[in-house]
Amino acid sequence: MGSKELEAVKKQLSEMKKIDTTGFTNTETAKAYFEEKEIILEGIVKAVETITAQETSEVEALKSTVKELREGLKVQMQYPKEMTQKEFFYKLGRGVAASYRRNNPVLAELGFSPNLGTDKWTNPKDVNWVLEKGWVEKAASEPMGDMSTSDQYLIHPSFETELVAIAEKKSVMMPLVESTPMTTASVSIPVEEQVDVNLEWLNAYGSEIHEVEKPKVELVKLEALTCAGYVTYYDEFEEDSYIEIGKLFVKKFIGSYAREFDKQCLVSKNAPFTGALETDRAFNVAIKGNSIDDLTYEDFRDAVLKVPAEERKDCCWFLHETVVNQVMNLKDNNGNPIVRRPMEKMPGVIDLYPYHECHVMPQFSDIEDDTPFAVFMNPQRINHRNRKGIEIRRFDGTNDALKFGIKALRFRKRDAFGLVVPKNHMVILKTKA
Repeated sequence: MGSKELEAVKKQLSEMKKIDTTGFTNTETAKAYFEEKEIILEGIVKAVETITAQETSEVEALKSTVKELREGLKVQMQYPKEMTQKEFFYKLGRGVAASYRRNNPVLAELGFSPNLGTDKWTNPKDVNWVLEKGWVEKAASEPMGDMSTSDQYLIHPSFETELVAIAEKKSVMMPLVESTPMTTASVSIPVEEQVDVNLEWLNAYGSEIHEVEKPKVELVKLEALTCAGYVTYYDEFEEDSYIEIGKLFVKKFIGSYAREFDKQCLVSKNAPFTGALETDRAFNVAIKGNSIDDLTYEDFRDAVLKVPAEERKDCCWFLHETVVNQVMNLKDNNGNPIVRRPMEKMPGVIDLYPYHECHVMPQFSDIEDDTPFAVFMNPQRINHRNRKGIEIRRFDGTNDALKFGIKALRFRKRDAFGLVVPKNHMVILKTKA
């Protein structure tokens, strides 16, 4: 490994040296936060192991640092600091208000940090607030420049974890898809079958395993992109308590982010990612009837059989609640309804396969000819990568602000989505052309 790779490892380690102890509102959120830290540390460990012996002293120092971090992380995971929901709203609201007023000492106290506004976002752990110096880069111990007019800040990473955890309760897809942290701008993921290893029985100890044909590896590239939204408010907003400010931001953020997450997973048309309903990798199965009103239970039964059995056992249906209401009227040849609503911790099923009602899917009244309206797939085939960081920025230099006192707080977040499924391992149900 060369000096460039060694410096990259050092930088990752410096970002990990501060284990955040702000607190968490529940153990599940704390667990998710620390698991992300562990994944990043695991990547650092693998990188350190590839460094050649010519940098022995530096390598030993890096290994020692990694060991200390992992031990500290284990303690944090066992005894995470508790934070009530009211405390979370208060701290977040105080940070939002401080970012609006450019109160840098308070921002530093809460773990917020200025963002330089470039494509490469500032890491909150790379900067400190120093009296009489301002924001200072840790590595160089030098001021970042004149940040007195900065109006865009990154919130504390643990606050981001809390926000996403709350949004997950409003989203259908967030608890279902494959979701992991993303430490680089892009990543390539192999498209794999459920079973992709050919096993051989050996007739004697030490027998040779026959060579197999080298598999063709198909890769899907996921690139992190930035989405943005606005929280609008009036002048009176600045006079609210920090708790109310925090509640408003949480409400606006989780509502928009949860819906956008579901949209990108299911129905987006290359904007910027392709959702499951728009992919060209699925079987497109037209129903037998002339319109959506002629839907039968056989349409669902025949569709699932298009998917290989090994894949099918992990699949479920995704469709709008108004379509589910229509399907509830359908019965099989024995006169039994094919839909069973969720009950006693059991998922709802359509003809024995689980289903999820998704508000972003096409509504029954909007389904015309040649319209896809339902997807049958394994949701783990949708890969989401979280590029850590939520940025907030104030906007008040507008005509609406001058006339009506309407202002806006912009938030930005980075994510990547990708459908990582072998061709014809999912089904899209649609009406006839």
